[in-house]
Amino acid sequence: MDYFWQHSEFPNFHFKIEEHINDFQEFATQLGEVNGLFVNVSETNKQEIILQVILSEALKTSEIEGEYFSREDIMSSLQKQLGIADYVTLSKDKRANAISELMLQVRNDYQNPLTLQMLRQWHQTLMKFDKIVHEGEWRASENPMQIISGRAGKIEIHFEAPPSKDLPRLLIDFEKWYQCFPYQEIGQIGRAMLRAALVHLYFETLHPFEDGNGRIGRALAEKALAETLQKPVIISISKKIEENKKEYYETLKRAQRTQEVSNWLHYFFNILIEAQKEVEETVLYVIEKALYFDRFKKQLNERQLKAIEKMTENGKDSFEGGMTAKKYIGITKTSKATATRDLQLLFEIGAFIREGEGRSVKYKVNWE
Repeated sequence: MDYFWQHSEFPNFHFKIEEHINDFQEFATQLGEVNGLFVNVSETNKQEIILQVILSEALKTSEIEGEYFSREDIMSSLQKQLGIADYVTLSKDKRANAISELMLQVRNDYQNPLTLQMLRQWHQTLMKFDKIVHEGEWRASENPMQIISGRAGKIEIHFEAPPSKDLPRLLIDFEKWYQCFPYQEIGQIGRAMLRAALVHLYFETLHPFEDGNGRIGRALAEKALAETLQKPVIISISKKIEENKKEYYETLKRAQRTQEVSNWLHYFFNILIEAQKEVEETVLYVIEKALYFDRFKKQLNERQLKAIEKMTENGKDSFEGGMTAKKYIGITKTSKATATRDLQLLFEIGAFIREGEGRSVKYKVNWE
């Protein structure tokens, strides 16, 4: 018997909950710190924080599956759908619009009980522009659903999902398992973490769609967190997973072969904790950026504001190579003389730090 789904006790996962009490406490601490910071920021900054976290999740859940989208395309799509900027148009990349729409749909569905129909709707949203996959439909092929790697003659089968003929029964069991999830005794936060970890493992084991299972499964984990905590959760699980995809796939593969899932829980809880720490960094950065703009905005013209917004949109010190006159001209569509004068002024008022001399001079944001 190669996989746990073939076992008569599936999905009766085995683990020792007492081994993870410290994880629950650490996540609770991180969650509390983020909520404490978040509640005290302005509505504009709250929108930016939410936007940045959803943007990160949309990009990284796609990159895990080998799909790479322009950050600008995802950003414009999210802004348009959130109604943050009316002048923004939807990206021409339909797949970027689809993953953006899915992220917002999952967030909006947080308080609605999970159903199989909801999962099909998510899949329909994700795959509506795919010309091959039957969006919103469970897989029906009689061929085995296998996760493989290698080349002809040296194929390695990492996982084989249950046959499609068994899915109707297995999915009904899955829905009932989720809706009747126990462990009330470990508290709301512990139960939310456990539910998120196990529902992701369970869903990936069933692998019910032809494609998109990873993205739907990670969205499902975030849904489980939010639904159990009874409020939207600001977190990007995929960003932390994508940092070491190999560990993710290896840990998942091992967990799918055994009833004992303590190692999977340890891995997934650590992902949740690290992801929440990163959200705290995002909140602190947005606050710092707001203070920076408050300090200098009355001294800046539209060109300078546009350039600084570009430099700071992806995080602190993320603008590779610093700002040069050439980059400034490209961003603001101004002349070389004006660019040089604007940059010099930014340095003089303390908004920028200058490095180098002559043609090699470059500027960085002065956060001090």
